[in-house]
Amino acid sequence: MGTLKGVGRIYQQTYVDTYCKVAQCKLYTTKTPITAADLLNDRVLPFYEQHSLPVLRVLTDRGTEYCGNLEGMTISSIWP
Repeated sequence: MGTLKGVGRIYQQTYVDTYCKVAQCKLYTTKTPITAADLLNDRVLPFYEQHSLPVLRVLTDRGTEYCGNLEGMTISSIWP
């Protein structure tokens, strides 16, 4: 996304539900599978659980943060 003085490079993770017309985003200092999962776990899933709606599919832009290598990573570090 850009660079902030004193912080360095920043990245924006964005979630958009075109059917419900809901969008949320969060800024991060790294672009990794962990940050992608954080947005899902911190914002997206709680929103749908609050409204008793299931999440059936997630479509990504196939960015590198969604194509991480899971070797050496436990699933609990990505999905609580």
